[in-house]
Amino acid sequence: LYTIKFEFRMSSKFVGENLSCVKWAPICYSVLDKVSLCVTVGQESSQKSISLWNCSSEKIILESKVPIQCNGTGLSFISNRTFCVGTDDASNPALQLWDITPKNELNDVGRFETRNKRTTHVSSTEKFIASVGEEGHLQVYSPSQEEEVYSAQCDLCLNTSQFYLSDCVLVGTAAGQVHNFDTRQPGDQPACTLSSDLVSILGIAVHTTQPFIIANSRSDGSLLIWDNRNIKFPLATFAGHASAIWEVQFEQEKSDNLYTCSEDGQLLMWNGAALSGVGGLLGGGGKVSPWLTPEISHQKMDVFNLLGSDNKLSVNSFDVLQGKVVCGGVRQTLFCVDSCDE
Repeated sequence: LYTIKFEFRMSSKFVGENLSCVKWAPICYSVLDKVSLCVTVGQESSQKSISLWNCSSEKIILESKVPIQCNGTGLSFISNRTFCVGTDDASNPALQLWDITPKNELNDVGRFETRNKRTTHVSSTEKFIASVGEEGHLQVYSPSQEEEVYSAQCDLCLNTSQFYLSDCVLVGTAAGQVHNFDTRQPGDQPACTLSSDLVSILGIAVHTTQPFIIANSRSDGSLLIWDNRNIKFPLATFAGHASAIWEVQFEQEKSDNLYTCSEDGQLLMWNGAALSGVGGLLGGGGKVSPWLTPEISHQKMDVFNLLGSDNKLSVNSFDVLQGKVVCGGVRQTLFCVDSCDE
């Protein structure tokens, strides 16, 4: 790994609480919308909240704030104005649904009860919400039907989840496995499993244009790249962080760029696009992603730490959309990084 030069603009806002989850509100591409609103969820602070922020200018502005009593552990948008939040509230385990009103206020609109007393992660599509937790339950809900539509039980703590294609959910375990559950097939047996060793899986990302490319981040600071069509061994393993990588995400618009955030205080952009000459063409003229080529494990990967080397406190969560990255963590500060390479 080596660092590349990267031009960007950064703004920040002290929020007064540790942040566990940060997500952009999705945008409507049909009206050429620009990313501006993000939601944060607090944890391990005397005053915790679900907050809505406007990051459309150089100054980050608080739009709305709702206090919460427990730690937020999961956050995912179902639509551009509706999101769900998971918590570690063992006395009242549930996913809470929230709407962003036209006046940018937060409105509590419903809840789904969970079997996990402590939710560890939430993911969603327009059709489904997936929840996982310490007790090993995977539950999939339909917001339109207002009910659970699928469930599976694992023997170990589930740390993370990610939808794969339209009807499958990938879950990461504390024993280093990524299980692929098909929601169309009832039962506790996964359709397949990615497994390398016993290092805990903390984050899962699916490539935005070639979904058989899967990345997972681990508690030892390593990043694994898989081809889901050949699950015997990972394509590549990178040691990009000094400690646990909490989240990993492929960029939606530039799908060969990857981002990770870590307990070591770094928010890294992995410049896979710079290796675009490594691969060849798929049948029919489609381009092979550089993450998919066997040579990727032998390449020096261009990376850039978006927060600089001064930050040593854990970056717990981030999101990237339209080249803008928003993140937060133990520093009790919300950062917005806007690339200048457009």
